[in-house]
Amino acid sequence: MTKKSDDEKKKEVERIAKHIHPHDDEPDPTAYMGNYNFPQMLFAFCLGFATMFVLAVDEINDFKGCPIPDYFIEEGKK
Repeated sequence: MTKKSDDEKKKEVERIAKHIHPHDDEPDPTAYMGNYNFPQMLFAFCLGFATMFVLAVDEINDFKGCPIPDYFIEEGKK
């Protein structure tokens, strides 16, 4: 039986630990940034804003106005 140095023992332990927990990767440096990066979020915001603006303008163009109650029409004829 051969004696292993401390470095070899540490490497062996790390190798076995990787087999036991294969998904113990290095921490992700972007983990606290959210799921998307800034250009994606900016594009999504602009796309949503433009879509809602177009839909709002379309609704405003289609709006025919509120009907005038009969009371005001009759008052105008007197």
